[in-house]
Amino acid sequence: MRLLALVLALLAPLAAAQAPQPGAKAALHLVLIWDGLRPDSINPADTPNLFGLRAEGVTFAHSHAVFPTVTRVNATSLATGTYPARHGIMGNQIYVPAVDAQRAFSNDDHRQLLRMDEAQPGRIATAPALAELLEKHGQRLVAVSSGSTGSALLLAPRAPRGSGTVINGDFVPGKQAAFPEAVSAEVLKRFGPAPKKGGAQDPFDASVGWAMQVLRDYVLPELKPSVVLNWMTEPDHIQHAFGAGAPQSVASIRRDDEQLGRLLQALEARGLREKTNIFVVSDHGFGQTVHNVNVGQAFVEAGFANPEAPQELVIASSGQTIALHVAKRDPARIRALVEFLQRQSWTGLVFTAAKPGGAPHEGTLPGTFSLEYAHLGGHERSPDIVFTFRWSSAKNRHGVPGADYNHVTGGPTGPVDVQTANHGSLSPWTVRNTMLASGPDFKRGATLRTPASNVDVAPTLLHLLGHADALRGMDGRPLLEALAGGPDEEQVAMETKTLRVRHGDYQAVLQVSEVEGRRYLDKGWRAP
Repeated sequence: MRLLALVLALLAPLAAAQAPQPGAKAALHLVLIWDGLRPDSINPADTPNLFGLRAEGVTFAHSHAVFPTVTRVNATSLATGTYPARHGIMGNQIYVPAVDAQRAFSNDDHRQLLRMDEAQPGRIATAPALAELLEKHGQRLVAVSSGSTGSALLLAPRAPRGSGTVINGDFVPGKQAAFPEAVSAEVLKRFGPAPKKGGAQDPFDASVGWAMQVLRDYVLPELKPSVVLNWMTEPDHIQHAFGAGAPQSVASIRRDDEQLGRLLQALEARGLREKTNIFVVSDHGFGQTVHNVNVGQAFVEAGFANPEAPQELVIASSGQTIALHVAKRDPARIRALVEFLQRQSWTGLVFTAAKPGGAPHEGTLPGTFSLEYAHLGGHERSPDIVFTFRWSSAKNRHGVPGADYNHVTGGPTGPVDVQTANHGSLSPWTVRNTMLASGPDFKRGATLRTPASNVDVAPTLLHLLGHADALRGMDGRPLLEALAGGPDEEQVAMETKTLRVRHGDYQAVLQVSEVEGRRYLDKGWRAP
């Protein structure tokens, strides 16, 4: 018995180290979202501040954007800790018949989301967001965004109803810069209107600078939030126009890094630097456009779509991934569409509703994966079919790997030689996102190879803030292996699976990683 007691006494400190207790040392938690930043863009020459932050903290080497790998999906997942199957934002375009019975709409404009809020009160997102959860504990979240007004609002979807604070200079240019109105009035009084986007010389960097100044000089010292979600809209637009690795893109990333440096200096000057946890994430990677696909035209020519009755087949585009809503969810029509897609040379993976009694990854129709397995099924807004396009690891003209097919609404289907790039697919070059963390509650100089995702950020923050009750209903997990005193980063069990489906000559592959019962989509492709 004495020997057993001695052994238990020796093991007790180790057990405590393996399970860090909630309760953050930090007083402030900053989540900096760099729109479209690929992790291979970080280096000491172009991003010295970001490179240093990563070196002193935690590198998430196996991090994932949420699929579809587009902005508004990932903004909502960052805010809610849930996947689209819970939060209801299925893509950059979504179909909500109560808003528009005939067509999908782009959710980049907050006014469309407010229309949805009118039609479905309080259900812009159908999962509670951090702002609401923190409010219950007397804590404040502030989102500061230079991105689209839609992506800004999705960081705190109930801000128009009084839960959370969202600042974006483009809500109503020169008239409304935030929810609530009192914050809007103060921001406009102090900082004036946000610079107009789209100028030839400085299309988006000026709006980034305006939002960062508002964060440094007003939000931090006066609103005193517990959590900040700060969205930097570049290098997304510049990479859409010129591609990853282009001189213009690199210059924009350098300017972002300068903004980070100013923010770190402001934290230091206010005595907050050593009391602040900082997450830096991106919402997706990027892939070079090498082939355009006019999906709408293909469906019209095949007899599936009628421009005079668009509600019969609603197309919701996320660039490199497409969602289809079939009138009355007609199973015969869904089957015919799937078989058509599987015959097209440009199709990648196809997803349909889960097969009753089948393997978890299997869709109802042969050769399809399950929407539920991809965290897209079972919601009232779920599409009937989701499909991706082909991709490869070919390099663009700047030597950056990742080439994708992309949806276009005008023009022919076929190969293109353009500078433009996009995202949305299951290519590893769009799935792999930037994620790093630094601060008093994180390990120092650690590299994690366990899978992580944007969906894990909110649960990690709530764990640090001691709100374990708020984790119920979330899909993400607290990233305990990243925390000081957490499990050894090389001693977290994980498993990678390669799954295959086939129908005739068509076959496709989906690779997933799992840890602690959570499933992460690594990549998916059509097999030769």
